[in-house]
Amino acid sequence: MAELLIWLIAALGAVGGVVLGRLLGRAEGKRTGREEAHQDARSDQIDRMDAGRKAVRDGRDAGAPADRLRDNDNAW
Repeated sequence: MAELLIWLIAALGAVGGVVLGRLLGRAEGKRTGREEAHQDARSDQIDRMDAGRKAVRDGRDAGAPADRLRDNDNAW
């Protein structure tokens, strides 16, 4: 009887270890996914800021104000 009890405890321990491993793996996967999404969002924000700065820089250096007005007239 004692031997059966030892085997039962060992089996429960193995099953518990598998379940615990799956739960910890899932939590780590979610954390990694959040970090990756945050990093992608920061990269996208930096790219958009650089594009905006370039647009402002190109708009200010586009030439004479009369030329800029003429170029923007058709954009409306």
